[in-house]
Amino acid sequence: MEPEACPFCNPPAEEIVRANDLCFARWDKYPASRGHILVIPFRHTPDFFSMTQEEKEATIALVSECREFLDRDFSPGGYNIGFNVGEIAGQTVMHCHCHIIPRYAGDVVDPRGGLRGVVPWKQVY
Repeated sequence: MEPEACPFCNPPAEEIVRANDLCFARWDKYPASRGHILVIPFRHTPDFFSMTQEEKEATIALVSECREFLDRDFSPGGYNIGFNVGEIAGQTVMHCHCHIIPRYAGDVVDPRGGLRGVVPWKQVY
């Protein structure tokens, strides 16, 4: 995907919830839960492994900052945090982004296995 066509490049100011020098946070347009937010490097880069060390550090710092206001404003009981890397892993926008998905008591019948749920038969072990 070329940066000109990328939905994460050149974000409108009103979509930016939080930011630092290298990345920004915005609400997920198709949230998995209330408060689902994305942390995205400003530079167009395809995935976690293509980010610079500085971008990785800035992303983790912004994830922590987002958690603080999500805790305050949404009071989730937990979080799933992660990157999809490549189409086979479910990445649909080829601009690196980290999902912060607040989790709430009762949002699924049995949350054990967490991210293993992306492969349903691996969730319960």
